[in-house]
Amino acid sequence: MLTRRLQTGMESRQIEHLAVADLPLDCRLVRSRRKSLAVHVRHDLIEVRAPAFVGRGDILKFLDKHRGWVLRKVQEKQQRHSERLSLSDGGQILYKARLLNIELCDSARSGVILAPLDSPHTMRICGPGVKGGRVDQQSAAAQVLKRWLQQQAKDYLPARTRALAEYLGVGHKLKEVVLRKTRSKWGHCTSGGRIQYNWLIMLAPDGVIDYMIAHEVCHLLHMNHSAVYWQAVAKVCPDYQRYVGWLKDNEHRLWF
Repeated sequence: MLTRRLQTGMESRQIEHLAVADLPLDCRLVRSRRKSLAVHVRHDLIEVRAPAFVGRGDILKFLDKHRGWVLRKVQEKQQRHSERLSLSDGGQILYKARLLNIELCDSARSGVILAPLDSPHTMRICGPGVKGGRVDQQSAAAQVLKRWLQQQAKDYLPARTRALAEYLGVGHKLKEVVLRKTRSKWGHCTSGGRIQYNWLIMLAPDGVIDYMIAHEVCHLLHMNHSAVYWQAVAKVCPDYQRYVGWLKDNEHRLWF
């Protein structure tokens, strides 16, 4: 049995392979100073996290008890992984709730062309080295798409945010609108009046984008997620629950 010990800050972790029959993925056991058992599933790995004092027999019983959940989660993670955005020629991208075919084009000028007349379900990503160049094609395409989405975000999000803040009577509280690709959040509002958006949200439908604006601006009224906060969101975005659901179901398809 191969065992690794990792020291992270004050926590010592022991990592082992966990042999479990009838599961579709490899299992890894991570022991640490934690107090309870937990299972975390990725598209390519099942990880059991356990206290150092719990025996392997109890760990296997715990995993068997939750086998149904684990199998469902594996299927969900693998499905989502297969839907992840890949900026390759002939790949697909979810844009404004439409599934578009990606066409990479070498061009001296960089840009994104949507729905040309001869191909109404295509996004053309054009630029130097995007196709057949010396640099990695996906990296070159990602840079072109990134600049295009950042410009879309710059043209739309700050003005809409300021307009809604003025409408709600909190324009004086809004100090700054920032665009940044973060690891997990679509938006964030600080108590100092700084609102930040992830520019990848521009791939989402317009209703989802406007919900995100409403979500953050309403934090200038209430810096929490209380019932009165959600009432404020509902007044300016009555269908917000629908948009929350869309993001939950599709956000994994917007990242690159």
